[in-house]
Amino acid sequence: MCQPAVVTLTKPTLHIYRDCLRLAKYIGEFNGHSNNMMKQVGLVFRSNKLEIDDKKINEQKTDAIRFLTNFMQHEAERMARNQKKSEKESTATPRTKATLD
Repeated sequence: MCQPAVVTLTKPTLHIYRDCLRLAKYIGEFNGHSNNMMKQVGLVFRSNKLEIDDKKINEQKTDAIRFLTNFMQHEAERMARNQKKSEKESTATPRTKATLD
């Protein structure tokens, strides 16, 4: 009989919390709302600090990790697009002005 695989998260909640805070600060630097974003992350973690159900805790950890990885993937794609765009601009041959001599 095949049993479903149980995913256990070995990363401590405190480590995930700090990663989320760092990411909130990083994202907030783009739009000037880093303090608000960090407060929001803190509120979410504090509102669930008394949770004792292991299943729910693991679900919340999984959600936080998913958020971090999704943002990292999005950021990597954005950086690749910018790099590709800058390479395209640098390899483009400059047009010379046509003169009517």
